[in-house]
Amino acid sequence: MNRITSLLAWHYLTGQKKDKSISTMLWICLLGITLGTFALTLIVCVMQGFEKETHKKLQGIHAQIIMDPYEGDLNFQAINTVVKKEFPEVMVAAPNTTQQIIVQPPGHDEGPLAIALKAIDPDLEKDVTILEKKITHSTGSKTLSTTLDNTSILIGHKLARTLQVEPGDELELFFTQEDQVKRKKITLYNATSSIGGIFKTGIEDFDANVAFCSFALLQELFPNSGVTQIALQLAPNSDEQKTITQLTERFGLSVYSWKDLYPALVSALKLETYAMFLILALIALVASMNVISLLFMYITQKKGDIAILTSMGLHSSVIKNVFLCLGIFLTLVGASAGLLLAFISGLILQHYPFITLPDIYYVSHLPVYMHWSTFLLMFVVVLLLSVIALVIPIHKVPKLNIATILRMET
Repeated sequence: MNRITSLLAWHYLTGQKKDKSISTMLWICLLGITLGTFALTLIVCVMQGFEKETHKKLQGIHAQIIMDPYEGDLNFQAINTVVKKEFPEVMVAAPNTTQQIIVQPPGHDEGPLAIALKAIDPDLEKDVTILEKKITHSTGSKTLSTTLDNTSILIGHKLARTLQVEPGDELELFFTQEDQVKRKKITLYNATSSIGGIFKTGIEDFDANVAFCSFALLQELFPNSGVTQIALQLAPNSDEQKTITQLTERFGLSVYSWKDLYPALVSALKLETYAMFLILALIALVASMNVISLLFMYITQKKGDIAILTSMGLHSSVIKNVFLCLGIFLTLVGASAGLLLAFISGLILQHYPFITLPDIYYVSHLPVYMHWSTFLLMFVVVLLLSVIALVIPIHKVPKLNIATILRMET
């Protein structure tokens, strides 16, 4: 825009202090754009925070990538050797095996509970999941290596509360051998194990239905069991989907991401983010519509000036740019103020998480994730919505009857 366009726009913007109607409408426009931008940005940051924190918690409990055989057991040593050699993006590979057992405290009358007993390698598991960080109580140090030995298991806090047991207490384990599955009559074997520790993930299925043990203990209970899964952790910024495809082609195994374990939840979080963005973008559009009313008031009030400038040879496109410049300036100021308020509110929620959430969520407090790209996107969206709204009143400028206006003004 040339200098005359900027000067006229600034003059029209600052010269309306005496006109209360336009001055009031000006502040309403600024406030509407500010609040619309603030709400849009903050809610998007909150929804991204929900998605990030939920993914972080679920991916922390599960490995980033999981390898499963279609049937039988896996040769972990051979696969791990190939993975280290051909897939440098894989940082750690850890084996695990899961069996179904029944647990009951000795001498208790409560009914026994069926749970999944998962054998892990303590030294490797701590590098592919955050299980070790979730240990809340133990008989010794809160590490997987000391919690899991040849006779102890690690159980969830909800299971411990249901069984009314603590670290150091004993549990009776009832299980059946795999060769009895197809028989009409099944014999239950039993063994005694101690509780080495209690973990709390915040995920009810894990805390109530899963226990962990060492491979040595599982071999005592199930001598024929082998490795049924391999958990992989990738280096930061690795292409997860590309690695999954390459691993599948290389080994011919079922390879999938932790996200495939919760497809409905992952899709719901994405849908909620997009839905909230669309709804609040419409609210921001409604706020931008106030600019239409303001510019119509400006054009109506300044039609005499428009007629004089046109008669002096000023092209209508320059006059249109004056009002476009005025509207964009209002949008820039309002959007910047809204983004600043959203940033300050986000910082407050991050450092002072005073908004608590019910237990049905995977997070305890309202999460906020702020990234410069989000703020840039919100700024561009609000600016585009306002420009779209500005097109409507600006098209009225060339349609003004200059001769009639000059005759009436005279």
